[in-house]
Amino acid sequence: MALNGQAQKRARDLGIEPGILTPGRWNAITDVKGVLVGQKTLIAGDSIRTGVTVIMPHPGNIFQEKVPAAVFVGNEGRIQA
Repeated sequence: MALNGQAQKRARDLGIEPGILTPGRWNAITDVKGVLVGQKTLIAGDSIRTGVTVIMPHPGNIFQEKVPAAVFVGNEGRIQA
């Protein structure tokens, strides 16, 4: 949901078709068999907004069955005033 209360458009809604593969039923990462996604947002007071998204690439033990991974930190870890 966008800040203005309206649903955000997806890239495909704007005519942008990333990649060469046909999207799945929901055009979402969860269309990939075995992939699970979880998300948590924390709000405290008027100034604290943070969250995390977890993508589980397979249902097995990710510590024993390793997969390539990456991380993105928004705002370079700085507090915005």
